[in-house]
Amino acid sequence: MTLNPFVYGDASSPNCFDEASPCILEQTSMCVIHVATQAANGDAKAAQAQYVPWLVCMDSNGDPVDQCNQQVGVDSAAVQSCLKTDAADLLKQYLQTDAPIRATPTTMVNGKSVKANYAALKTAICAADSSLSACGSVVV
Repeated sequence: MTLNPFVYGDASSPNCFDEASPCILEQTSMCVIHVATQAANGDAKAAQAQYVPWLVCMDSNGDPVDQCNQQVGVDSAAVQSCLKTDAADLLKQYLQTDAPIRATPTTMVNGKSVKANYAALKTAICAADSSLSACGSVVV
């Protein structure tokens, strides 16, 4: 699974849905994902175990970056360093990754668009890998 902060436009003046350019919160999200992935030595599941709760904290509490960093164990100094040294390159990468996206949320499984609801996502994920434990349960 890939979770992408959504930006569009160009690197000199990026656009995003929830804030004004230069989309500092989106860039902070990019850096949190980057820092978590580095801390997890590239293990995507381990990184997601840190940055997904960070995103939930941010979205549920009005975007308190420092509070959410502390709550889920994100290294605030590493995020600040990333914002100074890596954010411009990350922004360019996300602009390229996000270019084909025309709406949010956009959900895909194995490169195919899937409706953004539980039943459709579960069906697509289980079709891709029926060995997952959730694939044996009944959707209520």
